Amino acid sequence: MKFSYYSPHLEILWKLLKSSHVAPAPVFSKYGLKYENIKNPEQRTPLKLIPKLWDDASSMVSNPCFGLNAYQFWHPGYLGSLGYGWLNSLTLREGFERLSRYIGMLTNSGKIVLQEKGQYYHVILQHEEMGINSARSDNALSILMHMCRINYLEELNPHKVTFTHKEPVCSGEHFAYFKCNVSFKQPFDSLVFPVSVIDTPLPAGNKKLAEINDKIIIQYLKELNYESLEQQVKQIIAQKLPSGLVTGEMVAEELSISHRTLQRKLKNTNTSFKELLEQSRRYLAEKYIAEGKFSVTEITFMLGFGEVSSFSRAYKRWTGHSPKASKAEL
Repeated sequence: MKFSYYSPHLEILWKLLKSSHVAPAPVFSKYGLKYENIKNPEQRTPLKLIPKLWDDASSMVSNPCFGLNAYQFWHPGYLGSLGYGWLNSLTLREGFERLSRYIGMLTNSGKIVLQEKGQYYHVILQHEEMGINSARSDNALSILMHMCRINYLEELNPHKVTFTHKEPVCSGEHFAYFKCNVSFKQPFDSLVFPVSVIDTPLPAGNKKLAEINDKIIIQYLKELNYESLEQQVKQIIAQKLPSGLVTGEMVAEELSISHRTLQRKLKNTNTSFKELLEQSRRYLAEKYIAEGKFSVTEITFMLGFGEVSSFSRAYKRWTGHSPKASKAEL
């Protein structure tokens, strides 16, 4: 499963561009996306396109705070069953836990980290490889705040809001919308609420409806077949080896993430592309030798080695004996 993004959520950016008097179609078509694509709940967009779309949009809109207006266009359907499950959450705490648990509905890369510190509850957005884009950060936090206010059904302001981007000239719009202390150039994009607020029972909370939507989300995620990153990398390596040497850059491109992001994610799982390439080659080499269908020369090129001698040395390092000796034992 490539790193991807739930396409219907992009309709918010489409509407933001229209409201800013920028034609959205040319921006999206630059990346092969049409309006019918983002309307399709069965469609997912390669994650690598999301930062590009927001960077392009930011360069075309004169108002640097246009992302704050995203809340005006939010609809629960833009998050599928996760959006409706949010509306039925019994408390904001339950809602945030639901968002954090099922963030894969929106993207299988970013995270929502929840931390309770004394009297305050921190909701931290980790965008991972998407980088910093002020409009996208404004969009995310304005929508999340709007979702809270919809559920709370009373005047609701956070205790504090933080942004990773620098303070814009129009920062007054941030204070006017969030109505609290807003800080810029911080480590995370986050909302902070008093614990008493997030544990207040919500008027529209409905446990049965929330559980129904949870089941739909779980099935959706199951059908997406999210596999571990290591497994995805090994599969791509196996597919590409017969065409020649496989590089980390090639695998990252296939996964729709940057090479740097791939390196970091693999490091976080205590491995590396080099190690996975070695493991994949060894597994396939032993498999091909055991099957007895291919010559040593054929296996050499099927595993991306340029010469039989290179493959033979690698095989001996893995197993302690040459590939020819292994074939002779069969």
